[in-house]
Amino acid sequence: MKTDSSLPAPNLLIVDDSLANLELLVGMLQDRGFRVRPVASGERALEAAQSEPPDLVLLDINMPDMDGYEVCRRLKADATLQAVPVIFISAMDGVIDKVKAFSAGGVDHIAKPFHLAEVESRVRTHLTLRAQQLEITRKNTELKEMLHLVCHDLASHFQVLNMSLDAIEQAPAADFAMFLPLMKAALRNGMELTEMIRKMRCAEDKQITLRAVPLKATLAESLLLMQVRLAAKNLSLTLEVPSVNVLAEPCALVNSVFNNLLTNAIKFSHSGSPITIQATVEDDWVCVCFRDHGVGMPGDVLAHLFDLSKSRSRVGTAGETGTGFGMPLMRRLVTQFGGRVEVTSREETASPDDHGTEFRIWLRSAAVE
Repeated sequence: MKTDSSLPAPNLLIVDDSLANLELLVGMLQDRGFRVRPVASGERALEAAQSEPPDLVLLDINMPDMDGYEVCRRLKADATLQAVPVIFISAMDGVIDKVKAFSAGGVDHIAKPFHLAEVESRVRTHLTLRAQQLEITRKNTELKEMLHLVCHDLASHFQVLNMSLDAIEQAPAADFAMFLPLMKAALRNGMELTEMIRKMRCAEDKQITLRAVPLKATLAESLLLMQVRLAAKNLSLTLEVPSVNVLAEPCALVNSVFNNLLTNAIKFSHSGSPITIQATVEDDWVCVCFRDHGVGMPGDVLAHLFDLSKSRSRVGTAGETGTGFGMPLMRRLVTQFGGRVEVTSREETASPDDHGTEFRIWLRSAAVE
């Protein structure tokens, strides 16, 4: 049985001070479709692993200068290499030797003389286990990101409802009908958001279903949800958008893309300053530009703006707080739409006459189905 030629050959690092053993193992495993890197000492093994992490290590125990146990311990002490499976190879076959090998971090042991079927079977077993571990990690990361998405964007709708109810409570004589469209929009989008996530999790490929979405109507829905926040800071908004359709998932486009971009613009704008939303059509693309004249972003924040693992929230100009998840999730969804995000920013402290942030969201244009 050979490895799938459509996939990269598994990268094996073989460590043995015996040239004869290296030649034997290299011949065995190369014939079976593996990519093999042989080295003859512990020091060279560490250098080779650090320069290009292997998928698996076959490691001799009895070597001069540095034995296999020490090599394994050093591999496991390296954060980039500690998850790489290590199979010990040795003429020793005693229980004490095996226990010592496992204690050092090994996952298996192969006794000399080698038998091709056993070597291949053990190597493939541990490569499979490692691939399964990586897949579990990937799925856990995906679930965490999905949880961040739901919590972050649902919180926005609860805030809209809370602000509307506060306004009604503070002015009981106010016309309740004035707040009704806003509250209905918050409820509608909150329910659509949970339904979208449910469908994504139920789908085998967990991909968003894309369709033609009218840009003007989608932005109007987002602006309706943001109108209380815009009014609270007395922000003026200019909208210049042609009647075009973009390829997206409508609920995600409103709640996780446009709402997050507007929330960010509002949060870092000074009271009374302008925000502009413009869209242009360029060939098969629609570029939606969100421009504020707020405080801008420092370079270290801009460098990690879309990294979910390094996300951090900054306090807004009116003391607003957040989670720091909005921008990473926004770009993730735009990427799933087949689009891209560009951002430029100038800090107010460094550029007092022309400061603020501009996001350019490139989405594919779409014909009505």
